[in-house]
Amino acid sequence: MAEHGAKNYLNLNSPYVTSLCVAVDACLMDGLRRRLLTLFNSPSSMSLLQIIAKSNGSAQQVLDQTKTIEEHHTSVIPVHLIWIREALYMKSLPIIINHFIDSKSVRRYYDSTALLMDPVKGRLVATLLLAPCMVTYRRMSSRTEKEATAEELVEGASRARNGENSGSTSGVGGSRPPLSITRQVSSIAASVERNGSVSRDYVFSLHHSCKSTLLYGKNNVCVAMNGGDFAKGYMSLQKFYDGNLTLKWVPNQLMHASSQPSSGHSNNGEFTNFWKNTINIEMQDIIYIHLHQKDESSPTCLTFVNCEGVQSAPFQLPAGQHSIAFLSSLETGLAPLLRLDPPLWTNLTKEKILPRLRKRSTAVANPAMLDYVFRLVRTSGVEPAPEDIEDPLAPSPIPPMHDNCVSLPNSPYIVDNVDSIVNFQIGKACQSMRNQIMARAFYGWLTYVRHLRTIRTHLLHLVDTKTLICDDDCDPVDEKFWKQCRAEPTKENEEEFLKRVYWRGIEGVNSKEIRRMAWPYLLGLFEWNEYPEGRFEQFTKQYWEDIEEWRVLEAEVRRRDEEAFRAARARRAGSPVREESCEVFEDPNEPTCSQHYDRENLISLFRANLHRIDKDVERCDRNLMFFSNKDNLESLRRVMYTYVRRNLEEGYTQGMCDLLAPLLVTFEDEALTLECFSILMIRQRGKFPQRPGMSKCLLNLRSLIQVVDPQIYGLIADIDYAQALSFAFRWFLLDFKRELSYECTYKVWEVIWAAQRLRITNDFSIFFGLATITNYHDVLITNNFDYTDMIKFFNEMAERHDCSRLLSSARTHVKCLQNLVQHLK
Repeated sequence: MAEHGAKNYLNLNSPYVTSLCVAVDACLMDGLRRRLLTLFNSPSSMSLLQIIAKSNGSAQQVLDQTKTIEEHHTSVIPVHLIWIREALYMKSLPIIINHFIDSKSVRRYYDSTALLMDPVKGRLVATLLLAPCMVTYRRMSSRTEKEATAEELVEGASRARNGENSGSTSGVGGSRPPLSITRQVSSIAASVERNGSVSRDYVFSLHHSCKSTLLYGKNNVCVAMNGGDFAKGYMSLQKFYDGNLTLKWVPNQLMHASSQPSSGHSNNGEFTNFWKNTINIEMQDIIYIHLHQKDESSPTCLTFVNCEGVQSAPFQLPAGQHSIAFLSSLETGLAPLLRLDPPLWTNLTKEKILPRLRKRSTAVANPAMLDYVFRLVRTSGVEPAPEDIEDPLAPSPIPPMHDNCVSLPNSPYIVDNVDSIVNFQIGKACQSMRNQIMARAFYGWLTYVRHLRTIRTHLLHLVDTKTLICDDDCDPVDEKFWKQCRAEPTKENEEEFLKRVYWRGIEGVNSKEIRRMAWPYLLGLFEWNEYPEGRFEQFTKQYWEDIEEWRVLEAEVRRRDEEAFRAARARRAGSPVREESCEVFEDPNEPTCSQHYDRENLISLFRANLHRIDKDVERCDRNLMFFSNKDNLESLRRVMYTYVRRNLEEGYTQGMCDLLAPLLVTFEDEALTLECFSILMIRQRGKFPQRPGMSKCLLNLRSLIQVVDPQIYGLIADIDYAQALSFAFRWFLLDFKRELSYECTYKVWEVIWAAQRLRITNDFSIFFGLATITNYHDVLITNNFDYTDMIKFFNEMAERHDCSRLLSSARTHVKCLQNLVQHLK
């Protein structure tokens, strides 16, 4: 139901649906006397369906549909689950379940203790299925429309990006849109990949709507394709609310595809070619319209020429008055800004006819002039001076051929000079380019100002303006450099150590041994010039003293748990339980009531934390070789018990074991692990639930996304930050421990601690989270993810991230913000 709420539909082949079918089948098979079903093919729920199909119409329909699917082998799930899935799709599953319960012919196949035979639970099963039956299901192809995994999405985005870098135009577009000044061509296919909904929307746009008025529409209009053949389609002339006219033509195959969505998803490329041949002509860019007709009984061809001299594919209208009807509608739509030149004539019956113009004297005499060239002329402005087309010395214009026809003044045919309409269109294009350039500059400046305001308001405190320049020759911390640092523990070596950790990390032949020695200094447990050998003995002594203290509490908790378990078992068995009076154990030398209450409170608090720790320890990184050893799991439990006993008021919160585990794997010393973990929790405790630290992290991450990647910010801008960035909650709570492998976790933690010690930023984890999101920019934008898709994507990408790339990107984000903050100051 949650999946349906996010997408408004469910794929019928979804694993969620299959899991539900398995659960329903288990309910139906509970208590079934299988020996009585031996007459059927198999003792399954399908056999029960066959029994009631004779008396239940819904069951018969489901059975027929199941047999059809089985015959065509179009499903990969077992037959006894197919019928349940089809009943869900046909919204008849609760009806069938209720018939199972009520039918006497079915009841005899069940034991009396069966689930469906229970008067309450049986009806409850059918009632619970009412909601899934109200869900919208879609029958999708498991091969072509299977939901891609996170790795497949990343690989697809990488291929698109590489294609774009190599000159391909199929890659993901940049962050800035191109100028909308493009060369007009005869085909306006915007994309070769369209789905059924796009086809329907485009076809609907051909009709009359609130945005446009349909002036003319004609089906079976032929257009010459590239190969010379004519294809039939629907032509429409529309006038929009801004006065612009648009001529559209769509092949008949796409018109049919709009009513048959499945055909629009053809994989053979047929519909891709049809989309390439759709035509969309803006009439304000047209300056000439050529009309060619052999005779009045022949089809008419119309060709449109724009201001750049590019002509469209010829439109072939059927014989008759269709060309007159189109030109008349066009002339009406052009008014009042433009007009046809020469204009159409109007006879006494007020019907439009083609103008009859006299040809030049050198032409062959022909009383019927059937070839015309119309211009689109502005009705206002300066027009060229008229020139006689019959004879330059003729004193008067050409009169009309018929007395019963009237017309506007004769047209000024000028072919030698530059056409004013061409100049007008070029000027309009240049002005549009200037406006777009100015608009882009303005909005770029406005975005920059808004980003600075966001930085000043929300991000100013995230970084220190102290500059830290990376040396290209900077080496990681290895055994040789660490020995040098311990031999000469100077301030300069400490500064160099922290810089190396921040920029290159800790590496070496035995990096684990270096971390075991360096991490206590990095976390601040030891001073840089301190030799900790004596401190180790102190930590160990205090650690075991604390263990002896909480073991007394643990023994009391275990004893009480055992008593509670025996009491619960006795109540279940129905035997009386003897209640023991606490007065038997009272002694005059015992502590007072107040002290007794304090001890009870102490035991109660420790008991609650002990149970939570036991659950988390048992499931903490069991796939890791280190924790497959029970002794190491017991060490983890002891360290966690001891920390909670020292901080009983804070208590244990789920996730602390995840932070403790990498420290124990590194140190393999319980006392030292506890001391380092205590320091780590001072910084992390504020991010745990009921604390404000997590809200600050999510707010700062949202502000950084707004500044660094506005396109991703557009996906989450209208959603509450806590909900939109809920996938990042685990990131900051555990410092990406569950998102990365152990080796990558070590590297990220070292950089976080080094950045804090260098006073670059106390929140490097936020910048690492920003890098994690922006690294998958193409995937998020191309697939238009919502927050539920992001949660699923980042959960699937756990332990698959490129840690080195993300760290490099995070350091770059930190440095850029430092420069901006320094500029603001």
